[in-house]
Amino acid sequence: MSFRQLLILMCIYLGLTLSGLHAMAALLPTFIEIWDLTNTEAGWLNSSQYLAYVAAVPIIAFSERIDAKRLLLTGTLFNVVGYLGFALLADGLWSAVAFRVLQGIGFAFTYMPGVKAITDRVSAKNRGRGASIYVSSFATTTSFSIIVAGMIADAFGWRAAFILPTITNIGAFVLILFFLQKAEPEVGDGPRRALFDFRDEFSDPRMRGFIIAATMHTLELLAVRGWTVVMLVVVSERWSWLNHETILIIATFLVLIGMPCSMAGGELGHRKGFAYASALAMALSALSCSAVGFAIDGPLWLFVFLVLMHNVFVLADSGALNGGAADAAKTGRRGAAVTLMAFANALGSLVGPVLFGFMLDLGGGRQESFAWGIAFLTISGCVMAGVAALIIGMRRYPRKLREISNS
Repeated sequence: MSFRQLLILMCIYLGLTLSGLHAMAALLPTFIEIWDLTNTEAGWLNSSQYLAYVAAVPIIAFSERIDAKRLLLTGTLFNVVGYLGFALLADGLWSAVAFRVLQGIGFAFTYMPGVKAITDRVSAKNRGRGASIYVSSFATTTSFSIIVAGMIADAFGWRAAFILPTITNIGAFVLILFFLQKAEPEVGDGPRRALFDFRDEFSDPRMRGFIIAATMHTLELLAVRGWTVVMLVVVSERWSWLNHETILIIATFLVLIGMPCSMAGGELGHRKGFAYASALAMALSALSCSAVGFAIDGPLWLFVFLVLMHNVFVLADSGALNGGAADAAKTGRRGAAVTLMAFANALGSLVGPVLFGFMLDLGGGRQESFAWGIAFLTISGCVMAGVAALIIGMRRYPRKLREISNS
């Protein structure tokens, strides 16, 4: 299978498995109303999927020893059970959280192991580019889950919105089972390390920077994605033309514009350096993020401009971060790198929506523009911490190379 054919296969697989990822974000206002949730509880409903993601990440370490194809197949089965169970049995916060947990395990076994599945099957020169393109397709494959879930819920009720990802995950299982060729895990030089021995990764300043930055990136991304529809519902009280259908279209568009930006960031990283591209994109994202919330009560043109700028840059670092981690990983240690990046993504995804909801409650509730301001400002500060980690990693890596050379 050629490099291009493999990427097409894996991007289609990713789209099928993630077809329901943002369904919760689209329907969060509905669940807040019918289950009488606080902002913090709504944040937990959003984040519970990623709580399981964090817990399941250690199992991804086995991709160091086995073909990632097995994890991909297992993940789609968890997704099927999680989405179908939510559609049929969820009737309140805690039952919904239980099925979100199963979806989180499925997400853990499908998204980042897909990077390992690609890097095990391509040449060294294509590993960084392949990982960045695959991750960049995340925006396209997930964007339509917002509008599709909203439209299905409007027509048939919210339970029907979770039937579609059940069906698409069955299709993803069949696709990988019959079309993804087997690959033997890569063997590095020297004795085999213990499964959870990450000393090589943590001793590399670049890898540390990518891991910390990835945590802050996903914290920002999932906080924003999880609360965008709710924010637009609040804003619609000022602008009557902003009806429910328009909100779903706008939310979908805001996710969709991230794909070309993510691919551009990955390509910039491939040409100029992944850490440099990631730091630049994250700094610009943090700058626009810091002002979005305070602009809710401001002029329409200013609010629209800041929201657009933030959503342009919020995914621009995604391809570069994952491409950089794949490029920095040592031979035979790509499974370990994928595991750590998956943990970083999971931790950020778990904390982001809850932190955002907590700051909304702390600021006086989602009807207060000040609350949205401090929520976005808090997320912006976290992103700048990721920028700092990347810069420190870039500055210390040449020193690390000299130490290795001298020894």
